Amino acid sequence: MYLRPFLVIQILAFLITQIWAYFRLRSFSLAFMAKLEALAASGYVPVPLAGEMWNYIQVGSLAKAGIFFTFTLGFTFGVVAFAGSFCLDRLRLSKPIRLGWAVFVSASFSLLLGFSPLELLLFFGFFGFVHLVVSIPHVSFHKVALFALVPLVMVLLLFRQQAFFEVRDYMLQKSLGEKVVAFYYQYSPITAELITPPRERTQVTIWTEIPVKQDEKSWLLKRGIYAVSTQESADLTLPGNLSTGPEIMKAVEKWTGGKSIRRLRRTIFYSIFIASPLAITLFVLFALDRLVMVSTYSRIILIVCVASLSGLLIYNLLSRNAAESEKGFPAENVDEIRNWVISEKKTRDEETRKAFIRYLESDNPAVRLWAATALAHLPSMENREILATAARRDPVSIVRCKAIFALSVLGERSVVPFLESRLRGKEDWYVKHYLLRALRRLGWSG
Repeated sequence: MYLRPFLVIQILAFLITQIWAYFRLRSFSLAFMAKLEALAASGYVPVPLAGEMWNYIQVGSLAKAGIFFTFTLGFTFGVVAFAGSFCLDRLRLSKPIRLGWAVFVSASFSLLLGFSPLELLLFFGFFGFVHLVVSIPHVSFHKVALFALVPLVMVLLLFRQQAFFEVRDYMLQKSLGEKVVAFYYQYSPITAELITPPRERTQVTIWTEIPVKQDEKSWLLKRGIYAVSTQESADLTLPGNLSTGPEIMKAVEKWTGGKSIRRLRRTIFYSIFIASPLAITLFVLFALDRLVMVSTYSRIILIVCVASLSGLLIYNLLSRNAAESEKGFPAENVDEIRNWVISEKKTRDEETRKAFIRYLESDNPAVRLWAATALAHLPSMENREILATAARRDPVSIVRCKAIFALSVLGERSVVPFLESRLRGKEDWYVKHYLLRALRRLGWSG
C-alpha cells in the first residue's frame, strides 16, 4: 500500500547521508592528521600514528567509515521525511508551505550537524523532493496505534544494557559477528573521534602563550590533555595566565561543554534509539497491512495482546538484577562471569581467579572477553603471562583490549616494554588506544 513510497524515501535518505558522511569525514580526517603530526612534533606518541591516517583518507575507507552514519542518521532522515510527507498530505497543505517546511527541516539538520553550504544543499535536495513529490496514502486506526506503541517498547529494550550485552556476546560467537566487529574497529578511528566529545577523545591538544611546565605537562598527560607547540593544530588555545594543570583542566572542561560535537553525538544516539525502531515499526505495519486482514474488533484485540506482551517484556527487563555469585564457576557460562563482574559483592578467592584464567583459553570469544575483564578485578602477578598472550594473539579486538586493561591494573612496570612494542606494531586503532591508556596508567609519558 504505502510500502513503495517509504522504501523510496529511505533509500534516498541512506544515499544522502552517505554523501554527507563522506565529505564530513574527509574534512575531519585532514584536520585530525594535522593534529597527529603536531603531537608527534611535540614528542608524543599519538594514536593512531600520523602515517597510518593515509589509509583512512582513501576513498574506500571513507565510504566504509560513512556506513556508520548511513545506518543511524540515515534512518532519522528517512523517518522524519516520511512522517513529514504523511502530515503534509493529510492536512492538504499547498506547495509553498511544503517548500517552506522543507527549507526549515533542512536548515535544522544542517545546523544540528555543523552548518555548511554543502550540507544545506544536500538536505534541501532530499527533503524538498520528498515533501513536494512523494505522496503518502491514508493510514488506518490500528496502524497509528501500533506506530505509537511499538517504538516505545523497542526504545526501552534498547536502553537496557543487559540486553545489549547478550546481543554482543551472541554476535561474538558467530563468524559473521566477528567480521562485523573487525570491520568496525578497522574503519572506526575517524568516526569515533568525530562523535566523541573532545574531553573524552584519545587526545585533546592545547596551546598556551606561555609553554606549560614539564611537571604540569605530565599531570595533564595522564588525563588525556596534550600541550603542543603549534597553535594551528590545537583543539583549544588558552591564555598565558593559565599555568597549572588543574586550571588548564577546568578550562578544557568548560570549553567542551558547549561544542557542537555534543549535538552531533546526541543526534547519533537519537538515531540509534529512536529512528531505527521507528523504521522497523513501519516495516511491521506494512507486514500487518498485507498479511493480517482482520476486523475492527480483532485489531483492538491485537493491540491489547501486543501491549500485554510488551508490558511483560519490560517488567522482565526491569526486574532482572545482577546475581551475586558466591561460588566458583564450574562451567563456561557467560552470564555467570558477567554477573560476577557487575556485582557489588565479589568472591575473590584463588579458585575463582584460576577459573577465569582457564576461560581465557575458551573457544567462545564472549567468555574470553568477560574472563579478561574479571581478571582486572583479581590482580595477581600470576595473571601476567596469560594476559600478555591474550593481548598479543587473541583474534578479537575487544578481548585484546580487556587483556591490556587487566595488565595495566597489575601496576607492574615490567610490562611496559611489551605494551610499547604492541603500540608501535600493527594493531587496530582501538587496541592502540587501550595500549596508550594502559601505558599512561603505568606512569609512561612517551
